[in-house]
Amino acid sequence: MKVILLTDVKNYGKKDDVVNVSDGYATNFLIPKGLAIVASKGDLSHLNVRKRKEEEVKKDKEIELNNLKNKLETLELNFKIKTKDGKPFGSVSLSQITDRIKKEFSIDLDKRKFEKHENINKLGLYYLKIKLDLKIIATLKIFVEGTE
Repeated sequence: MKVILLTDVKNYGKKDDVVNVSDGYATNFLIPKGLAIVASKGDLSHLNVRKRKEEEVKKDKEIELNNLKNKLETLELNFKIKTKDGKPFGSVSLSQITDRIKKEFSIDLDKRKFEKHENINKLGLYYLKIKLDLKIIATLKIFVEGTE
């Protein structure tokens, strides 16, 4: 019997997969437990329409994230930390970076999206990686200079 899985079923498939199972397994376990429905023509066409819509949404989100990546990679943020005799005191935190980006460029970033980074407590140029999605990683330039 052909069924459409409504949830992931171990050893059979993932949600929205169309699989062949024995009639007894379908009628006695999958359908009563709400794990699957019988794959009729109407249900299959509805499933195909839903999958196409999900793919469109996924493509739109990917385009939006790529635009955000390009925008972030053009930015260069300048921060100043106090120095005394050429030795820096203090550091720049991820919260300061995300607050500056939100305030100046209206981009709302979560500081947990930043990948492993070194402490920003010395003068110079830093490149921070921001993981926007599994495959989309942006690089942000941070320049730290000192003030006495």
